[in-house]
Amino acid sequence: MSAITVPHFDNLSRIAPGSLYPHQADGVTFLISKKRAILGDDMGLGKTRQAIVALEAAAPDGLILVVCPASLKLNWNREILLVDPAARIEVIGHDKTPVEDPRWVIVNYDLLRRDAVRLHGIGWSGVILDEAHFIKNASARTSHCLKLLGVLDEKKAAPLGPDFVFLLTGTPMTNRPRDLFNLLRCVGHPAARSFVSFAKRYCDAYKNDYGWVTTGASNLDELNLLMKEVMLRRKKDDVLDLPPKIRSWVPVDVSDHPAALNAVEDFLFWYQGTDPDRPNDTQFLARLTKLRTALHKAKHKTVAERIRDVIEAGEKVVVFTTFNEGITRHAKTLGSAAVTITGSQTAEQRMAAVDRFQIDPSVKVALCNIIAGGVGITLTAGTHVIFQDLDWVPANHAQAEDRCYRLGQTKRVTVEYFHAAGTLDGYIAKLLEAKMALIGAVEADELPDVSILAQIETDLRRLAPALIEEVRLARSGGAAHDDAVARISASRPRTALEETPLDAAGSWEFKSDRDPSQVYRVTYGRAGHLECTCRGFEFRGNCKHVREVRTG
Repeated sequence: MSAITVPHFDNLSRIAPGSLYPHQADGVTFLISKKRAILGDDMGLGKTRQAIVALEAAAPDGLILVVCPASLKLNWNREILLVDPAARIEVIGHDKTPVEDPRWVIVNYDLLRRDAVRLHGIGWSGVILDEAHFIKNASARTSHCLKLLGVLDEKKAAPLGPDFVFLLTGTPMTNRPRDLFNLLRCVGHPAARSFVSFAKRYCDAYKNDYGWVTTGASNLDELNLLMKEVMLRRKKDDVLDLPPKIRSWVPVDVSDHPAALNAVEDFLFWYQGTDPDRPNDTQFLARLTKLRTALHKAKHKTVAERIRDVIEAGEKVVVFTTFNEGITRHAKTLGSAAVTITGSQTAEQRMAAVDRFQIDPSVKVALCNIIAGGVGITLTAGTHVIFQDLDWVPANHAQAEDRCYRLGQTKRVTVEYFHAAGTLDGYIAKLLEAKMALIGAVEADELPDVSILAQIETDLRRLAPALIEEVRLARSGGAAHDDAVARISASRPRTALEETPLDAAGSWEFKSDRDPSQVYRVTYGRAGHLECTCRGFEFRGNCKHVREVRTG
């Protein structure tokens, strides 16, 4: 680790010299200089520590609000005290007695509505949204967050409110480019002034009889550059000397499980008889859950055997499932050698389970629900990760994998995805691989070449009814989604982004096509955003002049 020096900020007397890794020191400088920014580092690189130190330096006397999932509140309390042991902290929903004059207030997303009057009435110096991808969709939770951050509905209005806003997420794009829109709104990026304009440019949006369809992807290289204006994202391989992580997909033969085979047949028979023009989400998801439960049970014995193999090899293993029934069965077999982490536990119980797994040599297995155990905890004592079930969202898998693969890991990490061969599990596996590659295209420093994009196209064309949304796109109104992927695949191949003037200072001038006497100027605005004086940028937050500057 190295000490940090931040230009123009001398409020770091409470930060112990050498308490930050070099990449964390750089992250603190980035956050302070931008004021409103997204810290999108890989899971395990210490985003929490960077955000705390940045606010200790930039707003040492101000009031700070941390909004996070309920399961992470105590972890935030612990991390703040590690930076400042004398910190006054209130954890809403946990503290039994009021904390007098707290400087730090920690609240989970689900309590924002209950405490809205109090929270909105405070002049926060800084607000941190942890796991910020929680606000990717329109919801009451998102509305409360936007209000706390001073984000107004008016398209051209700049954000008001806290001086410092930090969005922390290891998975900024959880599924599709549209997931980024609210994050960009929170940090005041002008490209997020109009959702329709954003969707047309980056989500390959088109209109059907029901409204705008925004589930696609387009102009990924430009979106990649746009995100770099407000987001710092480092991968583990770039900043840490971590051992390798090996991921593999393990097919499980379920041919000797009649219940599973019957469930697959029943589901497909029902599905083939449905009308794609009149989808029933409730019925679809109910039948799908019944099928996935049957496949979960069919894989249980194979997963249990694999757990025993890992234990006998002297290693610790983390097992993720979607269904708590599997956790209960494994726990009954393993006894005191296992701890469980589920959504039904309190934050204290989850923290105690994590500590036992990390410290107690007799505890060999952590049995986790993929949502409750997939974020905000450290399980680096484990060197083996097993997924008994496949989730719909690739980000949930990435988050869960990196509970083991993060700072403090000194051994190789093996990740295994168990899927029932020849069933719906196989389709989900294909979908996950395709979406992971798409996410990488937006977030990576290098764009995937044509061969990877062609593989995405191939996989998407071969998908069966894994997700109802994909089915609608494929079977309702033509192959618009396939066409979008085909256009991406046919784009000019290049293996890395060309150098752009984004790191330079200055301005660029462009003459109007209609009136050569009219000159538009592109400059750096708030927090390094590119801004233009033309009318198109004024209303959409984007224009051809800005795009030309981004692409050099």
